[in-house]
Amino acid sequence: MDIWKIKVDSRSLAYKILYQFEKGYDKIPDIRKLVFSNYPKKNELKFRSTVLVNEIIRLRGRLDLMIVYISGKKLSFLNKKVLIILRIGFYEIIFDHKVPDYAAVDSSVNLARKFTNKKTIGFTNAVLRSLVRKKDNNPNWYEGLKYKVGWSSVPVWMEKRWLVNFGEKNLAKLIEFINQPSDTFIRCDTDSNSMEKKMRLLEADGIKTELFSNNFLKILSNESKVLSSKLFKNGNISIQSPSAAAIVDCLGIQRGDVVLDVCAAPGTKTLQLANLVGVNGFVYASDLSPDRVSFGQKDEKRHRKKNIKWSLKDARKDAYVIADKILIDAPCSGTGVIGRRTDIRWRRRESDLKKFADVQLSIINNCSKYLKKGGALVYATCSIEPEENLMVVDKFLNLNSNFVVDKIPNNVPKQWVKDNKILNVFPHQHGLDGIFAIRMKKIF
Repeated sequence: MDIWKIKVDSRSLAYKILYQFEKGYDKIPDIRKLVFSNYPKKNELKFRSTVLVNEIIRLRGRLDLMIVYISGKKLSFLNKKVLIILRIGFYEIIFDHKVPDYAAVDSSVNLARKFTNKKTIGFTNAVLRSLVRKKDNNPNWYEGLKYKVGWSSVPVWMEKRWLVNFGEKNLAKLIEFINQPSDTFIRCDTDSNSMEKKMRLLEADGIKTELFSNNFLKILSNESKVLSSKLFKNGNISIQSPSAAAIVDCLGIQRGDVVLDVCAAPGTKTLQLANLVGVNGFVYASDLSPDRVSFGQKDEKRHRKKNIKWSLKDARKDAYVIADKILIDAPCSGTGVIGRRTDIRWRRRESDLKKFADVQLSIINNCSKYLKKGGALVYATCSIEPEENLMVVDKFLNLNSNFVVDKIPNNVPKQWVKDNKILNVFPHQHGLDGIFAIRMKKIF
């Protein structure tokens, strides 16, 4: 059966994405791009399917425990197609209170009809109806499952690490945080309109927000409309976490600075840098991926920036211009943003941490050569693993005596900074994406 020729709705799109993911654990954004390319005019369906996919991947461990309990079948017994359909049905019945139970059952049975065979259609229907009866008789029927391996919905190795690193109480808070939908924030250019006016303009486009900080808004409703809003199309706003933006603030940018932004794509921080350096400054942005560089260039045009130059470079070995400031937002495990990028938890292996750390060290060692004396370099990750953060910095400093750790500027929120020198945002403590950053100064 050609799944691309099936009449599409949001659940069918979600099924196709989840099926491809289960086949090879490729990045969800890449799979989504492939699937969506077949349906160029289905924007609303795309958004609904994106939310559905993210939540099912986020709660996969819990959903699987529930499926085993209700069906009486081991996961190994279930065909992948059937398992994916059951995950969709269980999610809508248990967690999506906007969908009536009968609609969730019917839609999942229709998915089975589209993508499987007669035998599995009956099985899908029977399991989901059993779930509805169980739920109706006892809304707390799954309480006992909370003590089983898998309920955390993260790999066992990850949970064990976090228990050691954060302790039992903080582990529970971290698990709770990453298994809920993450808040989405908008960074506003400070060069145009007031925050109040931006909020009014967004509301006119159907998007409700509230003020989070001086130039950040928190989206309260209709997130799907942001990309089609006038402010977004005109390049006046960007979707960005406040904790991610704080990485740029660590650099202490001055008007007229020349900045290297390596591993820069998709370029949200690049645009932030371009605003800060002003028309007399310049940002040299680069990345290893041609597709991501292309995306950054398109976003640069949307924001109408003329002080950015994109290039395709390998930060581990390529040469750069000499700069006043360098931002290294290094490739990493992404464990700090698991709440937002839900697929990361299932794609990562513990052995990946060392691989990332080796790459990170090679990037700092190479790029640091292109910093002026007295200039600042910020090394950052969206990881909460010490192997990728302080341990990498320690190795770099041991190899480069001409660098020292420098104080984080005062404009970075104090509650995120440790000992005035380390930016450390933890999801369970601060309610934001997990971020690490440290500022280093070249002294000779």
